[in-house]
Amino acid sequence: MILSMQILYFFLLLLSFLMIFSARWAVGYFGLSCFEQIIFHLKVPLEGTNTEFIFDWLRLCLFKALILAVLLFIILIYTPFTSFIVSLILVLATIYSGQVIGLWSFIINLFRHSDLYERHYVDPKSVLIKSPEKKKNLIIIYVESLENTYSSKENGGNYHDDLIKGLSELAFENTHFSSTEKLGGAKVIAGTGWTTGGIIAETSGIPLLVPLNAKRFKDGMPFLKGAVTLGDILKKEGYFEEFIIGSNAYFGGRKFYFDSHANDLIFDYPYAVKNAYIEKDYHVFWGFEDDKLFAFAKEEILKASQKDEPFFISLLTVDTHHPKGYKGKDYKEVYPERLSNIIALNATKVADFVAWLKAQNFYDDTVVLITGDHTSMAQEYISCTYDKRYERTIFNTYLNAAIKPQKPLNRQFTPFDYFPTTLAALGFKIEGERLGFGTNLFSDQKTLVEKTSFRYLDKELRKQSAYFKKKLL
Repeated sequence: MILSMQILYFFLLLLSFLMIFSARWAVGYFGLSCFEQIIFHLKVPLEGTNTEFIFDWLRLCLFKALILAVLLFIILIYTPFTSFIVSLILVLATIYSGQVIGLWSFIINLFRHSDLYERHYVDPKSVLIKSPEKKKNLIIIYVESLENTYSSKENGGNYHDDLIKGLSELAFENTHFSSTEKLGGAKVIAGTGWTTGGIIAETSGIPLLVPLNAKRFKDGMPFLKGAVTLGDILKKEGYFEEFIIGSNAYFGGRKFYFDSHANDLIFDYPYAVKNAYIEKDYHVFWGFEDDKLFAFAKEEILKASQKDEPFFISLLTVDTHHPKGYKGKDYKEVYPERLSNIIALNATKVADFVAWLKAQNFYDDTVVLITGDHTSMAQEYISCTYDKRYERTIFNTYLNAAIKPQKPLNRQFTPFDYFPTTLAALGFKIEGERLGFGTNLFSDQKTLVEKTSFRYLDKELRKQSAYFKKKLL
């Protein structure tokens, strides 16, 4: 009996420390934006996950928790208050960990309901969207974790040098929507702070906040069945659509989203292996690196440009993925931080890819959007490198937009606003200038955040919505 109680005490101590370290690790390592992010990833496959995360969790969480549990157990086992102290530690650890990962606010929001969708959501099926006479191609380059913070303070960023110089220049030379007079952009809001959530917000104007009781997503199961997306609209206009990434599209449910919304082809790591673009045993970082991504993208874009119909091709880079990024063969030590060097090198590669696009005969008839999928999740790098008071925003620039913006600077907006804005960049006319929760930034209409406030919108999105569950999910 005594032995079994001692084992129980040790287990509870281990559990307590494991919760504390894991909660802090989840926020610092993954840049956890909300507890709903955890819920979503429990509903989708995690195939293709970078195994480095698992080893780092073992080293940074399990190993440290085990050492502390052993040391404290040795001390407590000889005191008469072992049961009380262990119970107290468990309770405090549970409260602290839940607070760190946003569990308690999530639970409170389970009992709160909002009519935000009924009041502010604009169903694309309910408004007139007029296509242009001449349809432009569309290329979206989602640069992993690309934010304006990486630019110089002189340009509106927060680094002593401009890590993304080539992209900053493109932004200033073309259309760039900013929250300031210089570089600035969209603020991450509830349901948009990770890759799948960010891409969905930017192409459908809604957040990815999956209810706790939602079914686990799988092949053949509609993903956001009731949502009308950028891909859906362009498919009706005869576009060929392709999504290119260097990882497994199953991870995070990205495959389900694109499969459910008119995409013709997903060129991901398994596709590259199956079709002999890379060797079967080739695997670096999350699959294949950005050097290969851009090389494959060039081939795919050239093939698409030979078709009779216009094309919509989006690609997602990976080299700057948190927490450390990928050091390729051309990595150079220019800045003190590893990730700063990788960000700078990656920005150059994106700019070089755009330079290649400009040299193609289809370029003048192509709109190019360069943006981040979200702000960086590398919390340790961000907190140690940049000013905590700096307002971090997602980078954006539109090249070859069909119209000129009326007020591109000093705007307050979110990833939702990309949805109608991208259509407007292609020359589409949108009745009322709004789709989903987004507003066309080329117009003079106020965004939803400008009409209300960021705090209000973020708070309401986290509450329960009958409209979202019944009509969109």
